[in-house]
Amino acid sequence: MTVKTVDRGEAARVRALHELRILDTPQEERFDRVVRMARDIFGVKAAAVNLVDADRQFTKAGVGLGGAVETACEDAMCVFTVQADDELIVEDATRDGRYRDHSFATGEEGWRFYAGHPLHAPGGEPVGALCLVDDRPREMTDRDRQLLAEMAGWVESELARQVELDEAAEVQQILMPHTRPDLPGWEVAGRCVPTRDIGGDFFTWQELDDGRLQVHLADVMGKGIAAALLAASVRAMLMGAAQFNDQDGTVHRASLAAEQMLEDARAFVTVFSARLDPATGVLEFVDAGHGLAFILGQGGYRRLALSGPPMGALPGTRWTVQTTTLEPGETLVVISDGYLDFFPTLEESVDFAYRSGLHRLGAAELVERMTAYARGRGHDDDLTILAVSRDEHG
Repeated sequence: MTVKTVDRGEAARVRALHELRILDTPQEERFDRVVRMARDIFGVKAAAVNLVDADRQFTKAGVGLGGAVETACEDAMCVFTVQADDELIVEDATRDGRYRDHSFATGEEGWRFYAGHPLHAPGGEPVGALCLVDDRPREMTDRDRQLLAEMAGWVESELARQVELDEAAEVQQILMPHTRPDLPGWEVAGRCVPTRDIGGDFFTWQELDDGRLQVHLADVMGKGIAAALLAASVRAMLMGAAQFNDQDGTVHRASLAAEQMLEDARAFVTVFSARLDPATGVLEFVDAGHGLAFILGQGGYRRLALSGPPMGALPGTRWTVQTTTLEPGETLVVISDGYLDFFPTLEESVDFAYRSGLHRLGAAELVERMTAYARGRGHDDDLTILAVSRDEHG
């Protein structure tokens, strides 16, 4: 049987599917649990969430299918469900003139029963189906059909949520600095890799009117959208305060502005905030409960001390401003606690840096190497790194 997958709205439908950014992604529990539940509730041999591309079907979640991930459109029953944009019930494919010659019925699996309900993108385009299959004939009652439709609605909600997360992630990345400061003899770099689409870590930098460089790295307790919203607010408060205050006033005023918000959210945020004088290398900093900042040099490293508890932990806190100097050839490195998934202590992460020769690199290459290392091993927490290096001849 030949399957036509092109109709008047096909281009828009495929475009909507691609905009979901879900094709060829790994299995996810939020979809897996739906197909497991569907199989158990309906008592069928297999169930799947299938997404229909222009020329193939991608199985985002499946149980009882032997691990199949991709199927040609001409062999996929869900194509018919998508084309009709309506539920499709085939009680016995071997006795149904429409499908008895289809590979679904004639294949070695011996499938006979199929029930599919279309899945729609947020714009209403049919992009796939939640389906049930079995190797014996079955009937679907009205209640069964209603329940399958409700479960398909759960999948659609997850698809819509993914679109929202993707959009939020794009906004969050826009907020990260993309232009490096033009400071002769200095290099600044940073990278944030959330464990989900968005996270509660951030880094930023800004050049102040007096020629000094302000940098911040912070880690909001928690992950996901709630943490990201808090992080965006704290970021704005720190950057706004830095324009009109010294280092002490920057953190203090940002903390006062964030105090009620953090109390209401029952959250806190660890912050490393520093101000660099490029002419002298003098670095004024406040470490509010972060504790993961150090300076790498050719002859060793030194860990920067805490200034007090995290922002939001003890309302009314005033942090001590500390001072150090970045000498020629040295690099300030600040990481988030996500890196401790690979290195139980900061000292072990520094040992790794020396063994890998990272202390000889500029800020940009150091950040890229550390990020690649973490991505290559997977991570369960948000990862952020900020580095400021001084040329050895500076």
